[in-house]
Amino acid sequence: MPELDVLRGVAILVVVLYHGLYHAGAVSSNRIGQLFINLTVFGWLGVNLFFVLSGFLITGILIDSKGKPDFYHKFYLRRALRILPAFFAIIVLLVILHRMSFRTATFSMFFLANYMDTFHLVDAYFPLWSLSVEEQFYSVWPAIAGNVSVRTLTILSAALCVVEPLLRWFVASGHPSLGDIHMSTYLIADNLALGALASIFARSRFGTLRNGVRVGLATCAAALVILFAGLPFGILHRTNVFGAALQTLPWNLFFTGTLLLLLGLQSPLFSSVWTAPLRFLGYISYGLYLIHMLVNTLYRWSVLHIANTSARNALSGAYTQLILSTALSILLAWLSRRFYEEPFLRIGRKPKPAPIRSTV
Repeated sequence: MPELDVLRGVAILVVVLYHGLYHAGAVSSNRIGQLFINLTVFGWLGVNLFFVLSGFLITGILIDSKGKPDFYHKFYLRRALRILPAFFAIIVLLVILHRMSFRTATFSMFFLANYMDTFHLVDAYFPLWSLSVEEQFYSVWPAIAGNVSVRTLTILSAALCVVEPLLRWFVASGHPSLGDIHMSTYLIADNLALGALASIFARSRFGTLRNGVRVGLATCAAALVILFAGLPFGILHRTNVFGAALQTLPWNLFFTGTLLLLLGLQSPLFSSVWTAPLRFLGYISYGLYLIHMLVNTLYRWSVLHIANTSARNALSGAYTQLILSTALSILLAWLSRRFYEEPFLRIGRKPKPAPIRSTV
């Protein structure tokens, strides 16, 4: 589905822009340049788009393979071959470069990086928190999807979309803490549940292309209504209870609606040369997500240690740093996908040999 590759490309692009500019504290003397830097603050929402896509894809895989003898084995084998090689490689690299302690590496390897504050992981590598959320989701969702009916799975997913914002409201109101309301999996599972609902809808008798467009547009409209209605109450900010509980809700709805809309449109645009750059970024999105912040950090460290003042000044500009570090990150992510990750993925794609039939 090229639409999903395009959405992955958009997600990783805005995340890279956010980490490379706004999150890095970049400034520009040019008014337009500074405006663009300020706009990249919304890039953190790329992670939420990844969550919606994960909920959609994983739930679809589970529904399609439900009832097969190798249901769990095949799912976890393919997930492991997709996730673990690059994941372990980045952790080893971080330890070698003294960017992560053995203690933090141990917690990260058990996919607990999203509880960095709980375990006081002061040198945690930030991109790993969202990966931990997804892996915790993978550890639970197959057992649920494999043992309940699609109807029950739909009710459960819808319930998560209602309960999670209420739980965030409860925690943000000053009640006994249940963890970080922006990173704890059991407080942000609605991000993934919305994607799951979209996947269930797409496989239902109502999931026609026309209905995909209709439901997608309606969901996007609902997202915009909630967003604008919530502006007076501070929905854009996490510093108040309303925003802390509901900040991501309209965005997650918008991403879900956009996903259904694009799948319903089936436009040739998404397979055309015009979207090829985004599809390429979607193809390398996992490796790029893992490596880009490390490259950003090493680039800034290298520039600071350049003895030549003129060279240091030339290389320290916000957009110069972004372009050069992003180009290197893309190259490394492509090399990783092409020559390191793909061999593992091919193992998961190998068909089982057909049983030998007796001729007797």
